[in-house]
Amino acid sequence: MESEFPLELQSETFKILSSNDDTSMETLFSHLYDPQQQQNRSQALTFLQCCKHHHPDLLMIKLFFLLTSSPEIPTRTNAARALVFVQPNELWPKLRPQAQSRLQAHFINYLTEETSIHVLRLASTILSQTVSVIYKSQRHWNEIIDFLFSSVNSNDEKLREFSLLVFSSLTNDCRISLLKSLNDRVRVLHSSFLASLTSRNPDVQVASFAAVVNLICLFSDNQLFHELLRAMMVAVFALLHGFERSYFKSAFAELVKLVSAEPLLLKPYMSDMVLDALQIAENCGVTEETRRLAFELVLAMAELKESEQVLASLPHEMVVRLFLVPMKSLVLYVKEDGNDNSNCDGNGADCGADRGTEDEREKGADPETEKVDDAYEFGIKCLKKLSVAFGGTKVVAVVHELLKNYYLDSTDWKMRHAGITLLTEISKEFSDAMVLREKFLEETIIRILKLFQDSHVQVRLAAFTLMDMPIIFVQSAQILYHPRFVYAFSIALSDGDNKVKEQAASAMLYFLQNTLPESLLLYQNVDTVMNRMLSSIHDKGNAKQRRIVLSAFNLVAQSCHEVAHKFQRGL
Repeated sequence: MESEFPLELQSETFKILSSNDDTSMETLFSHLYDPQQQQNRSQALTFLQCCKHHHPDLLMIKLFFLLTSSPEIPTRTNAARALVFVQPNELWPKLRPQAQSRLQAHFINYLTEETSIHVLRLASTILSQTVSVIYKSQRHWNEIIDFLFSSVNSNDEKLREFSLLVFSSLTNDCRISLLKSLNDRVRVLHSSFLASLTSRNPDVQVASFAAVVNLICLFSDNQLFHELLRAMMVAVFALLHGFERSYFKSAFAELVKLVSAEPLLLKPYMSDMVLDALQIAENCGVTEETRRLAFELVLAMAELKESEQVLASLPHEMVVRLFLVPMKSLVLYVKEDGNDNSNCDGNGADCGADRGTEDEREKGADPETEKVDDAYEFGIKCLKKLSVAFGGTKVVAVVHELLKNYYLDSTDWKMRHAGITLLTEISKEFSDAMVLREKFLEETIIRILKLFQDSHVQVRLAAFTLMDMPIIFVQSAQILYHPRFVYAFSIALSDGDNKVKEQAASAMLYFLQNTLPESLLLYQNVDTVMNRMLSSIHDKGNAKQRRIVLSAFNLVAQSCHEVAHKFQRGL
């Protein structure tokens, strides 16, 4: 281990750490954190790692001295950043007890004198790690706990935020020790947190969210928890409407964390929290990021066993509203296909999508495009998780209503496309319930057949893709409405878009492969179907489509010998 770093470097680090001249440390900070010195950063990191490995006690003392004693804010900032990087919880045990005691006493004095909130925020991480490692070793630092209690009630906003940040970062070992030692002081801390949650300083508010969530084990008493949760919900709405969205984002993320950490404590309040999250997500004035974050709270509950009963008791109208939120993402963020063969009216009219130049496409995905893709995928993810959470019976009733009243008959192609996407995702999970629901299959099949001839290519493609899936919903449609589908597929073989023709041919082949030969003879319009397939086989435009249709043609020929004899010459 001693030879991990060269002896010359070990000697140099010892010399610098032992020196009263801080010039070399200032140079080190410059190399680490100055953007114009990036070429020296790797060497500086090696230097720092050598210090940590061979002289951890000297490194801790040197950085701590610069943090607490330098008159320059940049130096104190960089010393704090370096301490966070080397992790004080790993360095502290390497110090002798006498050095630990000196640093502990000096730290409290320093905190009362520090003027920079930025440095204090970094120092909060240093202190929380130090406190945690002390308590983990079964020791105590009562003076710092007293200081934190005093600071969280202070009129000094910097110290209030600092103490809350420390409380928010304490490790589990430290929290357990605190729980044993605080006893009657829990209510004092509770009152302090309530006051911080209503602070006019958004930094204090956000820090209080994190502190409450991290120390929630101290407030398991129903009354204490109820008051804190109510204050958090009031505060999060205030942050949403009154300050920059970044504050809301940080605070709401803590609420999501709380749901996963303490589901039993939250169970009595879950239905109200779903409604609160829904109101945020439905707000037209919020960004997509805010809408998504609000819905993460719902998804966090959807994944918890403790919330099953709560979700099952939600009224039908609220469940419909929950599904409408991700559906909005599917409508807003579906990308219009810029394929050369795409057309909006089925007759070759250009969709008008901007494909970009060849150079632009070769450079990789545009950040905005990635954002759109991400938002669309999040919508799909929400639909899946909501479906699992609410179960087949409730979900199918909701989907039936949405498809009938909102989507499949809409004049907006994006709405129709979103409807097919919803139907596809739900069919994967709950085909049985969909087939058994009265009129669902019949009404939906009528609409799908209509969408086969939709004015927009992406809707047609999505409809044919659905009917090519090996799921019970499609198989039931195959049994009950076989002749109508085969005929509709054959018509689509002359569609103006190659992708649609290929997908229609694939769906047609899937249907024919799973159909009894006798059923073809009962209807088949079989002459019309064979004519269209023959015409498609002769179409030289798409080799993969030419192969799929030929396979379908052969299937029909094998089942209907008389008809096949008439058409085989055409091959």
